[in-house]
Amino acid sequence: MDIAAQRRDEEDARLVTGAADILAGIASLLGLLALGAILGAAGPFAGAAVAAAATGLAIPLVKQRNFAFSAIVLAICAAFGMLIAAALLEFVAGFVVAGFMAWFWKVFRIPIAGALVVAAPVATILGVRNLLETAWGGSGPWESLVAGIVLFGFAMAADMSDPERTTRRSGIGFWLHIFAAPLIVHGIFLLGGFQPSFDQPIAAAPVLVIVAVLALVALVIDRRPLLASSLGYVAYALASLGEGLALETRLIGVSLTLGFGILAMAAFWSPMRRAALLLVPAPLRARLPSAGEFVPPPKPVAEETPAEEEPVRLVSGFNDIFVVMGFLPVSFGAWVLAGVWLYSSGIFVERELAADWLPRSLAALLIPGVVTWAVAEFFVRIRRMAFPAIVLAGQFATVAFTAGILVGYLAINPGGRDLSGFRDGIDPLGVIIACLVAALLNVLFALRHRVPYALAMAAASMLPLFFIDLLANTDPGSTLPGPTETGIRIRLLLAGACAAGVGIWLDLSDRERRTQTSDTAFWLHMLGSLLLVPNLFHFAASGDFALVGALVIFLGIAMFALAANRRAGLIVGLPFLAFTLGDVFEGFVSSSVALLGFSALVLWAAVKWQELRAAVFAWIGQDEARKS
Repeated sequence: MDIAAQRRDEEDARLVTGAADILAGIASLLGLLALGAILGAAGPFAGAAVAAAATGLAIPLVKQRNFAFSAIVLAICAAFGMLIAAALLEFVAGFVVAGFMAWFWKVFRIPIAGALVVAAPVATILGVRNLLETAWGGSGPWESLVAGIVLFGFAMAADMSDPERTTRRSGIGFWLHIFAAPLIVHGIFLLGGFQPSFDQPIAAAPVLVIVAVLALVALVIDRRPLLASSLGYVAYALASLGEGLALETRLIGVSLTLGFGILAMAAFWSPMRRAALLLVPAPLRARLPSAGEFVPPPKPVAEETPAEEEPVRLVSGFNDIFVVMGFLPVSFGAWVLAGVWLYSSGIFVERELAADWLPRSLAALLIPGVVTWAVAEFFVRIRRMAFPAIVLAGQFATVAFTAGILVGYLAINPGGRDLSGFRDGIDPLGVIIACLVAALLNVLFALRHRVPYALAMAAASMLPLFFIDLLANTDPGSTLPGPTETGIRIRLLLAGACAAGVGIWLDLSDRERRTQTSDTAFWLHMLGSLLLVPNLFHFAASGDFALVGALVIFLGIAMFALAANRRAGLIVGLPFLAFTLGDVFEGFVSSSVALLGFSALVLWAAVKWQELRAAVFAWIGQDEARKS
């Protein structure tokens, strides 16, 4: 089965390949920003230096390792650097950037670079500032519309040159549609006088007609950005239809109508496309992508990216983003509906909580919980969509945490006393029950929908157990010593160590990283790093020896990352290291020089990762041999 052809309707795009790609991309961005800051006074030369550095980094990271996120970062930085270098040329600057990006595309085959070949001169001629203002509802609608149409034309040319979307030309079309859609949509609506405002409603009927036409175009060309860019106007139009209704009713109606509408389009995109293509003349239809049948995306252990040793599916393409754009208003509407139902059910009696407020609150939680689970049944369990799986698991974790708290409180207070019961301290049994209920719900979600992130959320729900004695000692009249910042941070360190330890245990059971066990370990390492790294830097990178402490901590994190072949600690640690350098070194330039040096060191480690791992294991083996 030709998976690429079958998935053409999903608008797939290579955005992130995995943790190694993310680490290299973040280090590249920090290093290039530092370089630009150091040479800022040099004017155009600074831009040329940034462009040259980005080009140099693209050789090992893109040409040799084929990293996706790093490629996007480097292409954008190279374009901005060249724009600064050619800024004195004014209108010609865009063509200079276009020429440079054309060479960049030819050498490195980065789709966004190919898109910038067209976008750079258009933006320069018509004014970058004016276009950006219009994209967010500002002035200059004619300029916006013209620029959008030009970009849209080139996007369609790229798409028609690869109707099956099997080459990187479709990637150029993807980015050009991203650039063109907000300019076209906002230009049309602003020229029509449809300016969204909280003060006055907009005419709903013409707005919905325009959006319907844009949706038809999006279906025909199989690109969603046009539709996504118009969603704000749809929301205002729906709100205008409900003028005069109560605020909460309008919020629920607009959120659920808009959200479920988007999800319905995402779910039935292919059959709707087949119907829409019947309206297109046969010669033009032959040059457009045919409607494909959905198949789940493959696990990202691709031969085309052999350097990515921590593959993880975060975003498969724009359809992932489109589904999340639909689920967010649905989630918001579900929570508002739960709150309205809870209030109207009589939870308050004479300004006091009713005796059965706990069961009622649990019943209200069923609304967002069932909605999230139902959406996940289709888009996660059946469609195996990556980004929606993470967002839905996070939303369900919120429901699970809240349910755990309520069940734990109900277990120790069956009489349903009000919240003032917390003043005597929280019963440890209630904390244990709350954590177990939240963890169990997250595990059930993970097992049903096969979402590794949900298992990490189950682990996170056990975090209050590390503070169980402190929670029990919340009575203001207690004579026991209260919690200290140091004590809290030590507990967080222990929790992070436990999460990282479980991650290592899972890694040992899947050394080739071919199953979802490896994905679960990735998220556990991220959770452990988020708990460990900030607190380690707090203890070590402070006082007179802050720099030494920061270096020791970062070196320790790097040694662990090399040994475990996990980069989560380095990804989380880089911003903290940058912050420490800014504190230690006096002056903007000196701190930028230090940041540039450490970014270069991290990039060197990213490029030489396997050689460094071999050296670490050789050193460990020699040390063990000497001891024996």
